[in-house]
Amino acid sequence: MDTGIINWLLTGPVWLKYAVELQLLGKKPSLTQVLKDGSIKKIVNGLKDTQGFQVIKSGTLSYKGRIYWDIFFLADIGLTVKDLHLEKVAKSIYDLQLPDGTFVTAKEMKPNFFCIPTILLSSLEKMNYRDDLKLHKFIQLVLKSQRLDGGWHCSKSRATGQRLQDSESCPMDNLNILMLIGQFEKYRNDIRFNAAIDLLLTHWDRRNEKWRPYGFGIGTDFTKLKYPVVTYGILRVLDVLSLFPYAIYSKSFKSMMNYVRKKSINDMYYTESIVKFYSDFDFGQKKEPSRWITFLINRIEKRIIEYSK
Repeated sequence: MDTGIINWLLTGPVWLKYAVELQLLGKKPSLTQVLKDGSIKKIVNGLKDTQGFQVIKSGTLSYKGRIYWDIFFLADIGLTVKDLHLEKVAKSIYDLQLPDGTFVTAKEMKPNFFCIPTILLSSLEKMNYRDDLKLHKFIQLVLKSQRLDGGWHCSKSRATGQRLQDSESCPMDNLNILMLIGQFEKYRNDIRFNAAIDLLLTHWDRRNEKWRPYGFGIGTDFTKLKYPVVTYGILRVLDVLSLFPYAIYSKSFKSMMNYVRKKSINDMYYTESIVKFYSDFDFGQKKEPSRWITFLINRIEKRIIEYSK
């Protein structure tokens, strides 16, 4: 890693400095200043207050709503549920599990929509919080629903044994499920997931074709650097795939990574598409280089180096 870029990242806000020291430099930084940071306190308090907590508890969460991505962001920083005293919030998410092991977090969701709760569950796993029994039950359901092509799809008509069993899996399902599975060291070299990884890589390889598995294409919006990647996008695809050595060794992954590298200006990266409700953060503007986007790409680079040893 470039020392100059690391030093530049360390001049950012305290929460970013914490993430850099913890995840790029392997240190054990102090939490004191992070917990005092106004922007972080605002997010945490929003999760704890009546509106945030009650929305979680009610099971009316939309995956495009801010709560999903606030938790996602805190997890990416490297903060834990215990650090932030979010145990009540985390438990309320697990309490949404139905007796069969599925999760329904929004009224429009069906129990077999595995891709949506995996966003929350993968974040909680990163935040060192899990209900082992409930999580294990959910993961086993996910594994049993793996399709003939090795991926996943929410539609029951596309399940193995159904009339559309030979259709392509959904890229977003594959991405989100791999995001959860990739949090577990024991699954990162498991060949059962190689086909799902290949589906994401093949989607990139065929980006210039008219092929659009389940309506997902790879165009200008996909290739923009943005955070959080609420929709299907290159930054989260690379971040998830970088958890799996099998993906990193592939020519397709290297092609995608090189595409992103060409976006750097003096080894710094800019946000190319913003999510308005994160305008308080540097990834919520386009004028200046984003330390956070640069950090995330350097985190991917670090995994590549570690897996290549």
